[in-house]
Amino acid sequence: GVMRLVDEALAANIPIAVCSTSAEKSVRTIVEVLLGPTRAPKISIFAGDVVKAKKPDPAIYNLAAVTLGLSPKNIVVIEDSHIGLQAAKAAGMHCVVTMSPYTAEEDFSLADHIVEDLDQGIDLAFCKKIIG
Repeated sequence: GVMRLVDEALAANIPIAVCSTSAEKSVRTIVEVLLGPTRAPKISIFAGDVVKAKKPDPAIYNLAAVTLGLSPKNIVVIEDSHIGLQAAKAAGMHCVVTMSPYTAEEDFSLADHIVEDLDQGIDLAFCKKIIG
């Protein structure tokens, strides 16, 4: 699911970012291991203490939008937690929630769309439809 979405976005020259409050080195390692050496360098990483407030504060998403020169209304965030969903919506972005076993019971009523995994019809065409 994730790899397919990343490949679609990269082929269409759509910027991809990972926004996490985890340590930058750890996030970079995970991206490199999961997505491989050809994809990883094309993905912007906003991680660690690059912003003062952590999610659900939208600061990290705001930073990503400004840095990438994108309007929040043209961004689709993929999240798996209520805190992340709150951050994305507070930043004025669209949010698709992919359920995880750890967060399945959380409140996702603010989500633009909810799926159990990213293979459930989530592709670039679907994301463009969410953006409108």
